[in-house]
Amino acid sequence: MEKILEIKNLNKSYSNTKALDNLNFNLYDGDIYGLVGANGAGKSTLLKILAGYIDKDDGEVSVFDKDLDKNIEVRNSFGFLVEEASFYSYFTGIQNLKYIADLKGIEVPKETFEIAKFFKIDHALNKKVKTYSTGMKQRLGIVASLMNRPRVLILDEPINGLDPEGIVELRNFLIKINKEWNTTIVVSSHILNELSLIANRIGFIKSGKMLEEITREELESKVKDYIKIVGEDKNLNKIVNILEENLGIQDFKVMNKGEIRVFDDIDILTIQMEMAKNNVYLNEIYHKKSTLEEYYVKLMGGQNE
Repeated sequence: MEKILEIKNLNKSYSNTKALDNLNFNLYDGDIYGLVGANGAGKSTLLKILAGYIDKDDGEVSVFDKDLDKNIEVRNSFGFLVEEASFYSYFTGIQNLKYIADLKGIEVPKETFEIAKFFKIDHALNKKVKTYSTGMKQRLGIVASLMNRPRVLILDEPINGLDPEGIVELRNFLIKINKEWNTTIVVSSHILNELSLIANRIGFIKSGKMLEEITREELESKVKDYIKIVGEDKNLNKIVNILEENLGIQDFKVMNKGEIRVFDDIDILTIQMEMAKNNVYLNEIYHKKSTLEEYYVKLMGGQNE
């Protein structure tokens, strides 16, 4: 799979605050990449550097194996919505779109009006933006980011200000253009549950550092339901043998403190009866439903951010 974007040891500070700390990041062709982190984690700073809104302190940023600083014209093939949508308030929606198109050196494509209709902002294009609600501005910002059928689309907290219907519309549209336009997408959010619905790869960022990059399949394997078994340490090997040999269980994991997690689909009573037949009595056995939120909190250091 072609690597579109590679970042190595990226640093950025504001006064005495380290916003990005030797951050590494990779984006591959066809990705819908979810960038997850609490407010202030460094997500917006990273995306502003990619958009050219601010300069990095040091580090490497390459796009299609070329130094971005030396090939800034590549940004013309990108679409950006970084932080909240910002427009000239005394311009109409369409006037703002035309102005942005001029900056990109293009005409406003006819397709833009179809996209505006999809996002239910078409009726307001001839109204001044100062009359728009926050949600309407966000919808217009999404439309503006899509005008050039971007090769790479970068969206920073795009669901801010959107109602539940708008969130679903955006989610479906991103999946659509990822497949039909071959647009590679980066979406930042502090809401892991939302990103997990569309992203094929997810990066967790905290205090300017990339803590982990993981595929959706790997994430799902970490949060699936399981049966938690706790026995005496002296019986641990015997319990494992019963699970494997007597019950044919293959998908399980031995943890610390005598805990075993069974991921196979099997009834708790069946396990208990087999253990009792072999004179093994468990301290605990119950179904455990792991959640994305629990994984996120644990990864971020035990604090619900």
